[in-house]
Amino acid sequence: MTQLTGCCVELDAAQPIAEQARAEQLADLTQNSPLLVLTEGPTDARLLSMGMEVTHPHLKGFVTFFDYDSGGVEGGVAQLARNVAAFVAAGVANRFVAIADNDTEGIAGMEKTLTRSLPGRCRVMFYPPLPELEHYPTLGPYTDDPVPADVNGRAGALELYLGQDVLQTDSGLMPVQWKSWNPKLGRYQGALADQDKRLAQERFLAKVKAHRVGGPHPDADWSGIRAIIDQIVSAFG
Repeated sequence: MTQLTGCCVELDAAQPIAEQARAEQLADLTQNSPLLVLTEGPTDARLLSMGMEVTHPHLKGFVTFFDYDSGGVEGGVAQLARNVAAFVAAGVANRFVAIADNDTEGIAGMEKTLTRSLPGRCRVMFYPPLPELEHYPTLGPYTDDPVPADVNGRAGALELYLGQDVLQTDSGLMPVQWKSWNPKLGRYQGALADQDKRLAQERFLAKVKAHRVGGPHPDADWSGIRAIIDQIVSAFG
């Protein structure tokens, strides 16, 4: 008999006990730790976090958005792809979701990441398609008059998910402007004009503040944010 074997416990010297214990600890940590969400940048993370407090307040503490601001990390879809690679290489035990814009640049930027062999604790996705974006006003490249078009997968940045109330102007919805052509995907990249993008974000922040002060408003549209958060929380079944 030794200190490791005796009347109560018989240990198998060939059994990798430490490795097994480590695997069990990681499994527990994966299931019990907050779900981490990586976005394309700090604005998306901040607005989604604020929106989640309205649409899914019970998830606070269970879903955490990567804090770009405190980490000094640059944004963009290329950085999102690098963050996924870094999380995988570092063996981050938390389950994490990387979510990119539902547009041409987002899909092209995450193409290589989607072909990688990713661990089970990782999911890569895009903002979900919305019925409201199937007939959305667009400008250009060959006309100055708004033309309804399906912008899902081509111009679905977060601003288009902030609510129809946020996007509405006296002349209609803020139009998407078609920009660069992606020959590989065979489609244009679209986005709101910079001034419209800023205005949409400001209106959304005001809407969140109004909700915090006065509670739910019957005309407030949270459907786009709700669709994104629903997709995130169902990523692992």
